[in-house]
Order: sequence, then C-alpha cells, then structure tokens
Amino acid sequence: MKKFDSARTENLPEPHRLTGPSHRTTVELKFRKGAGRHYATQYLLAPDTPVQLLRVSGLWASVQHGQAFGWLPTQCLEKLEAPRARAQVPVRPVSGQHDSRSAGAPSAPEVPDEDFVPTHRSTADLNLRKGSGTNYSVLRVLGANIQVRKLEEVGTWTKLSTGKDVGWVPSAYLARVTVRRPATGIQPMAPTEYTTTVRLNVRRDAGDRFPVLRIMQAGTLVRVNGKLGPWCRIMLDQDSGWVPASQLQLRYLASTTPVTTSDTTLYRGSSANYRVVAQLAAGEQVRVLASRGQWTKVQAGRLEGWVHSTHLG
Repeated sequence: MKKFDSARTENLPEPHRLTGPSHRTTVELKFRKGAGRHYATQYLLAPDTPVQLLRVSGLWASVQHGQAFGWLPTQCLEKLEAPRARAQVPVRPVSGQHDSRSAGAPSAPEVPDEDFVPTHRSTADLNLRKGSGTNYSVLRVLGANIQVRKLEEVGTWTKLSTGKDVGWVPSAYLARVTVRRPATGIQPMAPTEYTTTVRLNVRRDAGDRFPVLRIMQAGTLVRVNGKLGPWCRIMLDQDSGWVPASQLQLRYLASTTPVTTSDTTLYRGSSANYRVVAQLAAGEQVRVLASRGQWTKVQAGRLEGWVHSTHLG
C-alpha cells in the first residue's frame, strides 16, 4: 500500500493545544501571508525549520512558526516522528541507495517506457522519490524544465518516467507540454504555385497549436506540395511548413490555359452560392482571367464564370 504524506491528510488541533513542532521544512521556503504565491512574503524559512501544522487547504498548509502564522506549500513539509528522526534534506542521488522499507528483500527496478514520449515538464528542481510522499527515499534530483512522461496520479503526487528512471514528484510542480507529432494522412501533390492572400504564419505542422517558423506577407509566391484537411504544405528553403489553404490562391501565368480535371460547375461568382452558368466536362480547356482565394475566373468558349481551383490542372 502506498504511503501518503500525513501533512496532506491530517487536521491537527489548534495551536494552543500543541506541545511542540509537528512538521519541518524540507527546502528553503517563503513564509507567506495567504494560501498562494500571489500573497506577500513575511520572511524566509531555512530547510529543516520546525513548524506547527494547523490545517491544510488544497496544496497549501497553514502553520505556526514561533509566534508568527502563515502559509507554506504542503508538499514541502515533512512530519516529525516521535522520537524525531534524523532530518531528511534534498540530496543528490547516491549510488546503491535503497528504501529502508524493502531492506532484505530488494525489488527489481521499474523499467521506463521504451518509446519515451514526454507529456509534462518540471517547473522547479524536484526530488524524484520512490513513493508518493516525502517519507520515501530520494532516487535523484530533477532539474527545472526536464521533460517527463506522466504515468499515474495519486492525491497531490504524480508517478512519472524520465526515460531512465521512474518515481514520484509533487503534481503542483509539473506543467503539460505539447508534443509535436508527425502529421499523418497527408495528400502529396506535384509542386504547384500559389500566392498568399493575407499576411500569415507558416507553422511547423498542420494546426494553429504548432510553433511559427516564419511570417509571410500578402502576395508572396509559394509552392504547395501537399495537403492535409484545410492546411497546405509549402516548400521552404531547406524545410517545409504549413499554412491554411483558405489564405492561398492559385497562381496562373497570363499565357496559361489549364484544363478541367473533372466534371465541374461554372458559377457566376466565386462561390457555390452564385447562380450556375454551365456544366464543364473533364478535359475542357479554359483561359484564366482572375483568381480569388480557392476560386478561379475562367473563360470557356463564349462563357465566363468561376470554378473551384482544385478542378483545374
């Protein structure tokens, strides 16, 4: 059965009934006036400072230090035993370190994921522990901004994998990360010239959540070599990027006379909401007059109208 930090689960009597400190700080902490980082700091408490736990509110603990009252992060408090055990402070990993609870019966270490894909990152230096509580031994110290994979969450503790080690850290010091995965289902196409209709962001992958590679001004000539849903893959100098298809228009030279690639409808305006002028058969040669977004104005014989640009080749 997993052990829990009793500082998170027990409500102790009021301070006037306490006969001595009940907990200690495990790291240097700011002694705040309220339960949150936005509250003012009264002063700093050094590691291994004894305090009296009064009550717990979420991730914060109300404590008494001497004659002062304030708040500290719950996960940075460790309960004092009677008699008081030697204080445990954050340490670097020690070769051959074992959990005293398993002395005489060492268990095989947990194997991290072979295909490691991070889901979170650490927001501060953290002790990676063998169990979900500060009474468990420290496996190693994780630095800030280390990418990890979340495996399980129990109370205010998270079990995670670093790719090499598996252990527990306080959940409050983890932040979710967005992992860029390769886009699937891409429809490849022969490089085709388009122009941008607005100033737009070129992104790493097909979606607004991916990072911006560069910004292109309206009227920039680009070459599209793939599509995925409403996104187009464009060719860059040594790479490729993605832009919304709705912000591109097909580029034709004045002398270009494309043909229809399938049976298509000729509309009076640049939308299927306009009146139908005629039906054009596949393979019919047309002359380009103008373009607007995904629509191209063409002349077919004596008729003029608009067809969707994807029906021209």
